[in-house]
Amino acid sequence: MDKKYNKALMTQYPRARGRAYVMKNMGDYVQSVASRQFVQPIDEYIEQEEADTYRSPNGLKTRLIMNGWFQWQAENWPPSDDILPLLVSMHISPLKKDILMTPEGINFLKRNSPVGCRDYYTVELLKSYEIPAYFSGCVTLTLGKDFKVNENERNGFYFVDPHFDVPPLYEDVEGQPVLNKDALDSFIEVYSKHAEIINNLASRYFFKVYLPTGRLDKDETIFRPYYKAACFYKVFSQLFSDEFLLTADYITHYKEVDMKNDSNQDLIDIAESFIKKYARAKMVVTSRIHSGLPCLGMETPVVFVADKEVVSQNSTFASPGRLGGLVDLFRTVSFNDGLLETTDDAFLSIKKFDVNSTFKNKDDWRLYAERLKKQLTAFMSDEFDEKDMKKIRNNQL
Repeated sequence: MDKKYNKALMTQYPRARGRAYVMKNMGDYVQSVASRQFVQPIDEYIEQEEADTYRSPNGLKTRLIMNGWFQWQAENWPPSDDILPLLVSMHISPLKKDILMTPEGINFLKRNSPVGCRDYYTVELLKSYEIPAYFSGCVTLTLGKDFKVNENERNGFYFVDPHFDVPPLYEDVEGQPVLNKDALDSFIEVYSKHAEIINNLASRYFFKVYLPTGRLDKDETIFRPYYKAACFYKVFSQLFSDEFLLTADYITHYKEVDMKNDSNQDLIDIAESFIKKYARAKMVVTSRIHSGLPCLGMETPVVFVADKEVVSQNSTFASPGRLGGLVDLFRTVSFNDGLLETTDDAFLSIKKFDVNSTFKNKDDWRLYAERLKKQLTAFMSDEFDEKDMKKIRNNQL
């Protein structure tokens, strides 16, 4: 049978092409791995931020699942007419919406509506422009399709980019660095009581490079990992046993991409390696949605750590409103004013999480995952015909 349409996978390679190294959140590539489950074979890769200049290599329209955070180079919107898009799990950043929502951008969204949105903010934004939209959840909820394991194969515990405060040790006072005595005293108090645990944590790569601010830590002073480990321990020892904290592995989704040598496939492979770890884990603790949502989809017990900055519609953390609706799918603990607390019924009977603690995730995510699986499977089917797009977009399958 002659091919009628191409199949492409959307990727999000770092944009600063002129620099030697660029920091990248590998969650973007976790989303690509999720979409890849449905795009087989892959005819080509399309860069999200370059989709406006895409030209089909053979004159056929190219099907593309368009999901994720839109977008840094907002002036490169909307995509080329050579692309036949399925718009699901989209977040329109408030930081870029005024550039994205031009008459051309609005018309593109209307032509390809209803638009599946990753968060409530984007739903309301699009509706304000009279663009049909609905909350679709995230494509990463479908990762159980290819990556779920049997329960008896589970092993290990992971902390993935957990949120906690790292107060500056020096503050700027009238242009002069002044020691933050409260922060230093807090470190001394924690370290003097728990030196063995802090030393163990500080020896790990994670505490050398991780910062809960969306950047890798460039401070290479010997003291720095011990200080961050103490800040972490002060918070997470409130709800997690020492054994759990020492048994767990620690992962950050942030990576410095070698722009000369790291390819799209390299970054996809790294993201897939993370997914396989989460699939086999006994428990994952995270503040990163593209760790937490895959865990839901693969039925790995996950504790989502949220603070008021992360969940607020007015948040300045990465993009305001980007988690609205998604956080509701998790069992959560909240971090506010130095306290780690929970009101989740499944956690109230657990005084402290230890290596024998068990719980089940909420089931709310299943509806969104099943709907996305049906849509994406139909869209990328070899029997696909463009006349079926209305049914696929409206999930009338």
